[in-house]
Amino acid sequence: MCRGEKGVEAQHVAPLQETAPPAQPDRPVMISVRQAGKVYKVYARQEDRLWELVRRRSLHQQRWAVRDVAFDIHAGEVIGIIGRNGAGKTTLLRLISGVAPLDAGTIQVNASLRTILELGTGFHPEFTGRENVYLGGALLGLSRRDIDARFDEIAAFAELGDYLEFPFKTYSLGMQARLTFSLAISVEADILIVDEALSAGDSYFLAKCFDRIRTICESGKTVLFVSHNLSLIQRLCTRVLWLDAGQLIADGAPLEVCSQYEASVRQQEAERLAQEDSTEPLGDGRRYGTQEARIERVEIIGSQGKPTQLLTSNELASIRLYYASHAAYDDLVAVVTITRVDGVVACSLTSDEQGFPTLDLQGYGCMEITLDPVLLGPGEYYLSPHIYRDHPLPRRDDVMDYHDRLYRVRVVRSGRDYDVAMEQPARWRLLPWDGAPPAGSA
Repeated sequence: MCRGEKGVEAQHVAPLQETAPPAQPDRPVMISVRQAGKVYKVYARQEDRLWELVRRRSLHQQRWAVRDVAFDIHAGEVIGIIGRNGAGKTTLLRLISGVAPLDAGTIQVNASLRTILELGTGFHPEFTGRENVYLGGALLGLSRRDIDARFDEIAAFAELGDYLEFPFKTYSLGMQARLTFSLAISVEADILIVDEALSAGDSYFLAKCFDRIRTICESGKTVLFVSHNLSLIQRLCTRVLWLDAGQLIADGAPLEVCSQYEASVRQQEAERLAQEDSTEPLGDGRRYGTQEARIERVEIIGSQGKPTQLLTSNELASIRLYYASHAAYDDLVAVVTITRVDGVVACSLTSDEQGFPTLDLQGYGCMEITLDPVLLGPGEYYLSPHIYRDHPLPRRDDVMDYHDRLYRVRVVRSGRDYDVAMEQPARWRLLPWDGAPPAGSA
């Protein structure tokens, strides 16, 4: 099966970084993609589509969803496809599966192919789950006798129970994912393509799906798998393709390509935060105090020793408070309170508890708080640095300068992309055991 060029020529844009894909000298090529491209017409207004026909002149802009992509996929390979939203991953799968026509290049598919691209593809919202199994199965090329023979297995894997007799439109996205996947994997094919449709499933069903995908992989089938879960990609796949803005950026070993992608995402996120936020206070409405000692500037320093607003868990970081003071007190305390965006206080870094009983701040200076390492879990946080006078009878005018949640920082984690509340340090060790019940157990 070959899909060919249709006259729109893609411009070549060099990839940012490439890695050599693993060699597969003894395995036949199942999918060959050569300079594949897909372009869409983008109109400023809906009516411009009609005016373009009437006036016979272009009123649209071209947007390349996939541009000049080339690679081969061999029998038995498990290919992960990664990239940010809008990178062209789903469009590429549609081109390979024949759902969308090519505008440039060629794609050759040399085997039977099964695609799971969208939830409920081919299902009728008014039909019951049972009826949709027969409808969807027919669209996949199964006869009624074939579906009869496989129905119990499909129903058992989906685990929908009595909901099989309910209309499909009443299903949650997770239930739709269950039925869609269960039907698709019941059809034998040499190539299986799985898009992010599974992202709607619950964790229990996802574990079942991934176990089935792993079994399919081990049987020698060829699998193309799109996911934002990098840890899953690295566990399942033998090779990874990274797409960005419709172009193939890297093609190679999962760990290497995922690391490159992760580093790129962090860099882009840091640049976005730098544009959105400033280390200057956002306004006097959330700042108060006598100003006898002022926090003039706040810097967040990452593990590379440079100012940033994107930190990584388990890496070194520091917070610098630049102050100017003419306070006539020697009992000052500096604090940085770190609060999650939902209002939960994650931690409070206090100078009198961590090295300085009291502070005598005069003139200009900088206080640096080192986090070695960052134990905060992934997410958005606000920093509230402040200086106040610490004595037994506190008054409001003892607050020198309070910056209430004026600074934002984002924390990410390396490798595993699921969220955790914090990064708890721990030590692992192996102990001997002879199989007998541990002492003290019932």
